[in-house]
Amino acid sequence: MLFNFAMVPLEEVQPWGKPGRLSLSWFGLTDSQYWVQAGTSVLLEYSDVARRLGSSRYCDYQVARLYEDVMALLPYILEPVPADLIQYISGDRSCVLERATAWHAANSERDDDLYWEIIDGSSTWIGNRSLHFSYLSPSANILMWSDESLVHIEWDNRAKLVDGVCAWSAECGSHSLPRSEFEEEVRSFHKRLMDEMSVRVSRVVAGGLPADVHVDVPGLLREHEQRKLLPASAFELPSPHTDWQAVRKALLAIDCQGSADRWR
Repeated sequence: MLFNFAMVPLEEVQPWGKPGRLSLSWFGLTDSQYWVQAGTSVLLEYSDVARRLGSSRYCDYQVARLYEDVMALLPYILEPVPADLIQYISGDRSCVLERATAWHAANSERDDDLYWEIIDGSSTWIGNRSLHFSYLSPSANILMWSDESLVHIEWDNRAKLVDGVCAWSAECGSHSLPRSEFEEEVRSFHKRLMDEMSVRVSRVVAGGLPADVHVDVPGLLREHEQRKLLPASAFELPSPHTDWQAVRKALLAIDCQGSADRWR
């Protein structure tokens, strides 16, 4: 399986808030360890050094966060990246990043609309294909994007250090799988999470939490029923689609090291 998780036993889930005002929500109840099995590499698995320093084996957080991020990015992950732009998102991007850094330095005093159009055009499309781990310290750098036939998962965590050593067991690499297989993995992730949460919600409703932990039970039941739905639109790109011509113009401005004035 691509997306994997192991939920913390219900009795070990830590409630939010202070004594006398403890509570849990649907999101909080998904407390887990989770990881991504990308071929032979295990993403979000801590390195031996990090584990010796006290980290768990895998990322320790609410798995709903990974699920929500994947679902939010899904339409963009499945929107094929044009062949001429793949070099900007795939592989060793150090030269691309160096040019971007130099362009930012040359235009650091700009604050006009055109400047921000270049910033937006050159970066937003990549952000829409990047899983976000700002809630972790150190974070992880994982991209998911597709061409016409494959979905590509790429990671570069060489700069994500703990005690001077990479925090993650998967430092740098890539894995690809057919688009249809990736979609099935997403559906499987959805079903497994919702099935486990159905059991967990039932236990909460039956009084499975300490009496001093408040749960809005009617709200919890409503939210779970809503989350169980996986509409076909989850796999469809919202309108408007990525403006690839605007992306090309922005990247050209950066590649040429021209000023924002010369973009058009």
